Amino acid sequence: MSATPSAEDEALRVAVRTEIAAAFDGRFPDGVTLEVADRRVTVRGCVEDIDTAQRVEKAAAVSPGVLGVHNALSTRQPPPPEPPGQPAGSGRHADPAEKPAGQVNHKV
Repeated sequence: MSATPSAEDEALRVAVRTEIAAAFDGRFPDGVTLEVADRRVTVRGCVEDIDTAQRVEKAAAVSPGVLGVHNALSTRQPPPPEPPGQPAGSGRHADPAEKPAGQVNHKV
């Protein structure tokens, strides 16, 4: 396997770059780089926020011939905090290991 991209991968890189630029009003985002190998695209670099990273990834996936996109972008702004889950004692967990042992009756 050679280290230089194939003509097909290079053509795909140009097409993906065009799609990403189109998603950002014709301007390719600063700090973003593309790598294409075997029709798989990797986007790297640093963007402003998670929304921008997702827009880049989605635009990269649109080009015909792309088999997959790996988003290796980092963001300047931290992602929003995760919403809290169920409280521990709410009884809304479904872990069968935590159920008491004993007889189980099923209606038939």
